[in-house]
Amino acid sequence: MLKHLKEKKDVGFFTSIAGLMNSCSVLDLDAFERTQKAEGLGVGSEGTAGEKNMHDADFTCALFRFLQLLCEGHNLEFQNYLRTQAGNTTTVNVVISTVDYLLRLQESIMDFYWHYSSKEVIDQPGKDNFCRAITVAKQVFNTLTEFIQGPCSLNQQALAHSRLWDAVGGFLFLFAHMQDKLSKNSSQLDLLKELLQLQQEMVIMMLSMLEGNVMNGTIGKQMVDTLVESASNVELILRFFDMFLKLKELTSSSSFQEIDSKNSGWITPKDFQKAMEQQKIYNPDEITFLMSCCEPNMDDLIDYREFTERFHNPAKDIGFNLAVLLTNLSEHMPNDPRLQRFLETASSVLNYFEQFLGRIEIMGEQKEIFADFHSK
Repeated sequence: MLKHLKEKKDVGFFTSIAGLMNSCSVLDLDAFERTQKAEGLGVGSEGTAGEKNMHDADFTCALFRFLQLLCEGHNLEFQNYLRTQAGNTTTVNVVISTVDYLLRLQESIMDFYWHYSSKEVIDQPGKDNFCRAITVAKQVFNTLTEFIQGPCSLNQQALAHSRLWDAVGGFLFLFAHMQDKLSKNSSQLDLLKELLQLQQEMVIMMLSMLEGNVMNGTIGKQMVDTLVESASNVELILRFFDMFLKLKELTSSSSFQEIDSKNSGWITPKDFQKAMEQQKIYNPDEITFLMSCCEPNMDDLIDYREFTERFHNPAKDIGFNLAVLLTNLSEHMPNDPRLQRFLETASSVLNYFEQFLGRIEIMGEQKEIFADFHSK
């Protein structure tokens, strides 16, 4: 396909791709509110509020999946050709067009977040819209990752000088505040799972941005800049994962098992809180938060095993990649005092994963050596 595009100098293919991206819809809060209001009044609007928004989500995913597959297997030639088509009368930067769409999508998700921020729970139409947008966002991050893996250094540089960091900063805010909100009600857990998967894809993309880069380079600095600008949100995210990583340590301890002497898996809220206080691994605010995430059954008992697994597994998966990202950054930016403060904040998470973290050195195509961190 690449050979055909180069031989034919097919400008139309790339202008069509850019046009399709531009026409891909994002969440529309105004349309959502109008439809909700109409349904509430019983005036019979066409379809539901969920169906009105991002009706083309499947097509949008297919479009970005197609672009991802063009670069599959570190296809460096196609990766570069998507950025610039040398010899064509018109050149289209598909890489930057992808970022433009991602930013539009992130801003529209933010609109919905503010709409629901004062509500205790997100209703079903809201969840449907969030899930639809998150599914598309996951695909866009997968596509961006494929654009740069290998690494494709010129695409990395193009992204580094784009508005990608604005989108990343916006998503960091959403992750920090939505995961806190969604954890407190079991009806929201499906949406929380989707949100955590999106966070995973974004962290993987950020790791790919660092792949093959030099010490104290532009991309490392820009990434630290982004984290510093979102410092309060990053700290909330790290704290969230740290709390749930410790949960396994708490519930598997001998002192905790003494409380559940019958090994039933159930415990009273009072005993659960007392156990957290006695272990001294949580501060009072963290204990209050964890208790707010518990939902006792009709007998006023907590299924602590289910509660632990519900949150510990995603915390372990995403927390590992966050640990890899921060460790990678510390290698790229060893003398940045701002990063050192983040490493101190993340010390508990980093210590948890230290035993699982392996390091190898890879020689790139230009004979450069760079470190790669992975699960042992």
